[in-house]
Amino acid sequence: MQQSNKSPLAPLNRGLFFTKATMIWERLLLPSLFPFVLLALLVAVAGQWGLFALVPQAAHIAMLVVGLILCIIAAVRTILHFRMPTFTEVNTRLALDNDLRPERLLAMRHEKQQPSLKVGKAKAGIAASDPFALRYVALAAAILGFLIQGPVSVERVTSGFMPLVGNHVQSLASLSLAGN
Repeated sequence: MQQSNKSPLAPLNRGLFFTKATMIWERLLLPSLFPFVLLALLVAVAGQWGLFALVPQAAHIAMLVVGLILCIIAAVRTILHFRMPTFTEVNTRLALDNDLRPERLLAMRHEKQQPSLKVGKAKAGIAASDPFALRYVALAAAILGFLIQGPVSVERVTSGFMPLVGNHVQSLASLSLAGN
């Protein structure tokens, strides 16, 4: 059964809907979640290197709390600066994803037989969320840590996330043993 061009299931309407959803993901969800992912990566790398074994528990907790507060501030700023994509932006993006001119998509609204349209992949846009490129620093530190120290225990990596669970003296002893 042929869908009318007014149906929400018509190819043009589906394409516009999913393109708009993709653009919202790029502008709102990904940038607001990325600081939390970056914090988790940085804590895991610090745990891998054994850096939390060198600081008192109170300082460890303070670092995690400050990091979480900074992530929340970054996420709230992203949400407050969010701008919903306009119809023109969505139409232009869908046209570019399908190698069409935007005017051609507007003309498709009046056609009974609409061709299938593809929705392009989301563009990460992480650079705007990470202006200091800390993702590369954390990744390089993780790789360097693996090359220098070899594989480390999961407990050592996760110790950064659980300051009240582990014993810092025991972690410090394992750190000095790993250096030998």
